[in-house]
Amino acid sequence: MRRLIAAGISDIGRVRTSNEDAYLAGDSVYAVADGMGGHVAGEVAASTALEPIAALEGKIFADSSAAVTALRAAVVEANDRVTQMAEAEPSYHGMGTTLTAVIVEGQRLHVAHVGDSRAYLLRDGQFSQLTDDHTLVQHLVNEGQITLEEAAQHPQRSIITRAIGVSHDIDVDSMTLELLPDDVLLLCSDGLTGVVGDATIAGEINRPDDPSDVVARLVKLANDAGGPDNVTAILLRYEDPDAPRATAPRTITIRPPTVPSDGNWIAGVGATGSFGTTGSLAAALHDPGDRSDTMRIVRRIVAIVFAAAVVVAVLVGGARFLLSQNYFVGLEDDTVVIYQGLDVEFGPLDLATVVVRTDLVLDDIPAWYHPTLEAGRPAADLNDAQRIVAGIPRRDDSTP
Repeated sequence: MRRLIAAGISDIGRVRTSNEDAYLAGDSVYAVADGMGGHVAGEVAASTALEPIAALEGKIFADSSAAVTALRAAVVEANDRVTQMAEAEPSYHGMGTTLTAVIVEGQRLHVAHVGDSRAYLLRDGQFSQLTDDHTLVQHLVNEGQITLEEAAQHPQRSIITRAIGVSHDIDVDSMTLELLPDDVLLLCSDGLTGVVGDATIAGEINRPDDPSDVVARLVKLANDAGGPDNVTAILLRYEDPDAPRATAPRTITIRPPTVPSDGNWIAGVGATGSFGTTGSLAAALHDPGDRSDTMRIVRRIVAIVFAAAVVVAVLVGGARFLLSQNYFVGLEDDTVVIYQGLDVEFGPLDLATVVVRTDLVLDDIPAWYHPTLEAGRPAADLNDAQRIVAGIPRRDDSTP
């Protein structure tokens, strides 16, 4: 009788003052969420997103398709809940979370994924990343514009292009695979993968140790590397108790993340070269002998238009998410306000909007503090901005 053994752990790390990660480890349902939004908002987003996933525990599904549909629906519901909370409570505005969740249904594993927390599979000595990071740098990797090594050091590697709670519409990745004896699955937040390489992670989960010992070592590795972020990991091992158990680690091959099946379009566009002039295209349309070349040209043009549209959509989505994570305290006319967005000028575009208008005006504040507000004072999040406002010095009769 095959069985699944599992262990999970979450750690605050060495730098953060709170843990915005959350995880779920049931009997058949498992998930990792990495919240964002600062102060308690990230914690709320992560824990809220896990609730619809937890509700799937113990459910019986008619078939594999029904299980995947239910898991995807739970992720959509998680997005609805976090989005509604962010809109209803000002202190939660701008919060969001990643979510990587699985259902184990007999020998089948169903995965649903949004964001940059990851699912890995170790099978027969091959270590593979099952999920695709929804980040700007991963998109550049998929395009072939940068390498995985360059992505690890890219200054924009923290920009997420898809997350729970950011928009009412959410696109969910999902997949199903058949589990085999000795398969090992790892779910983890980027607090681990951001500082510990795939080869090191694979070496640890390849050891025939108790899963609780393995995840504890993974957290220690992340903290030994500086622990710049919260780190969370769940290890699942699918075992056959009647089969001989390995007593030594196997040789591992690291398989890099594969480009999505519909995602190698940039490489094709980049290899097309020159398309010639409008005149030559028109001539080809009237020459039956050149129709195959003409169709290739047309397909290339369509591919370029599609590629440009996708790139723009990703950049816009990433920019919207980036703007939603930035706050600063400044002035609107003579009133102190809290802005969400970036305190920069970009042509005619306004990259910041007022989210809180206070009762404070310049006449209430000492003149020496005016330049600070005129320049705009950055805040870590909305709560930090509100603390800044509370700490603004007030002017009394003796203050110039």
